Amino acid sequence: MYNVILFAIIFLAVFFLVYSIFLLNTENTLLQKIDIFNSNLYFLSFIDFLGNSLMIFYQYAWLYIPLGIIGVWRWTVWTIKKICSLYYTPIDKSPTRDIKYSIITPVYNEDPVIFKSAVESWILNEPDEIIAVIDSREKTCQEVFKQISINRPSLKMIVIDKPGKRPALAEGIRVAKYEIIALVDSDTIWDKDNRDYVLSPFRDKMIGGVTTRQHPIERKTIWQKITDIFWDMRNYYDLPAQTAMGKSLSCLSGRTSLYRREIISPKLDQFLNEYILGKKKESGEDKCLTRLVQKSGWKTYYQMNAVIYSYAAEDFKTFWSQRLRWSRNSHNSDLLSLWEGWAWKRPYLSFHMIDRFISIFTLFFGPIFFALSLFYNHYSIALSILGLWIFGRGLKIFPHLRRYPKDIVLLPLYIVINFIVAMIKLYALVTIRDQKWIRTDHSSKKPVRKKIKDVILTSEILGSLVIIVVTVLR
Repeated sequence: MYNVILFAIIFLAVFFLVYSIFLLNTENTLLQKIDIFNSNLYFLSFIDFLGNSLMIFYQYAWLYIPLGIIGVWRWTVWTIKKICSLYYTPIDKSPTRDIKYSIITPVYNEDPVIFKSAVESWILNEPDEIIAVIDSREKTCQEVFKQISINRPSLKMIVIDKPGKRPALAEGIRVAKYEIIALVDSDTIWDKDNRDYVLSPFRDKMIGGVTTRQHPIERKTIWQKITDIFWDMRNYYDLPAQTAMGKSLSCLSGRTSLYRREIISPKLDQFLNEYILGKKKESGEDKCLTRLVQKSGWKTYYQMNAVIYSYAAEDFKTFWSQRLRWSRNSHNSDLLSLWEGWAWKRPYLSFHMIDRFISIFTLFFGPIFFALSLFYNHYSIALSILGLWIFGRGLKIFPHLRRYPKDIVLLPLYIVINFIVAMIKLYALVTIRDQKWIRTDHSSKKPVRKKIKDVILTSEILGSLVIIVVTVLR
C-alpha cells in the first residue's frame, strides 16, 4: 500500500510540475492569451486546461483519431497481457532427488572471478554434473575450473577451438549423461535453492523446457537500472501470461534454461545448421532451442520462484548492441515460427509474436503525433500526450517500482529509451541477416559502407512513416 501511495504522489507531482513549467514558459504568467484556431483561450485553471484540450480534440478529431486508435490497441494488448498474467501460478517446489540433471556452460571471454562465483552458486544446487566447455584461449578460467574440480569428480571440463556458442553447447550436450540439461551462461549466479524450483515442472511429462526469473547482479549505472526495468516487464507480464495461456514461451532465456535431453540431443544437427534467408545463423541459440522444442509439440514453463542473476549492460553502447542482437534473434525466430505454421496452433503465442512485430512501427506514431501537435500549436494536446506517456509507462512498470520505488525518477528516461528501442528494432529488421560470432574477430565486423546503407534504409523507412501520416492527415 505504501508503494501505491508513493507512486501516486510522485506521479501527480511530476505531472503538475510539467504543467506548471508549461504555463511559466508562456509570455505571461497565469493568464496567458494563446491564439489557437482564431479564438482567444485563457488558461485560468487546470479545469480550463482540460476543457481546452477537449475543445481542440473535438475540432481536430480527424487529426488525432489515428493516434487514439493506436492507443486503444496498445492498451487493449496490455490489458489482455495483464489479465492473462493474473492466472499464472508458479509450481511449488517438491523434492527432486530422483530427477538427475546436468549443467552445461560455454566459457569465452569471461572474468575468472565472476566465473568462479557462478560455478560455486551452481554447486550449491547439487547438480549431478557440471560440464564447462571452455575456449582454448581462456587459460585463467581453465585453471579456476580445475581448482574448483579438485575432489569433485562430477565437474568436467572440455577445451575446444571452435568459435561460437552453439558448437560449445552442442559439445556439452553430446557428453551430458542425465535426463535434464541446464544450459547456463558462465556469468550467471543461481539462488541457493533453485534446484527444486527448476526441476519440479518436469513432473509434468509434457513439459519440455523451463526458464527462470532474472535480475541484474549490479545496479550501479543508469543503463543497468533501465535494463532491470525491461527485464521486469518480461518477468511480471510476458512470461507469466504466456505460461498461463498455453504453456508456450517466446524464449527460454540463454542465461538459464532447462530441457529434456531426449528432446534436444537428436536435434543438434538442426541446432548447428540453422539458416535465415539463406545465411547460416550463429546467435540466437536460445530462441532456436525454444522453437525446436515447441515445434515438436512440447510445452514450456516459466518458474518465477526460481531466480538467477546476471550482468546487465553498463553503458549505452553495450545496451544498444545487446538490444540489437536480441531484436534480430526475435525477428528471425518469430517470423520463422509463424512461417512454419506450428505457432498458429498456440493462439496466445502467435498473438504475442504478431503484436511484437506490429509494435515495431506503432511505437513511432506517438512521437510523430506529439511533434504534429506542437507544429499546429496544440500545446494542450501535446501536454496531454506527454501526460499519458508518463501515466501509461508509470502504470506498466509498477511491478518494478514495487521492488525499487526510487526508480520512478528514471521514468522520463525510460519513456525516451522505449522510442530508441523501437528504432533499434526497426534497424534490426533491416539488418536481419547480419550475424556476429561469439569469438570476435575482424572478419565478423560489418563493412562501414554496409553500415551506412543500413542506416540510410532505416531512416528512409522511418521517414516514410512520417510522410504517410502527414499526407493522410492533410
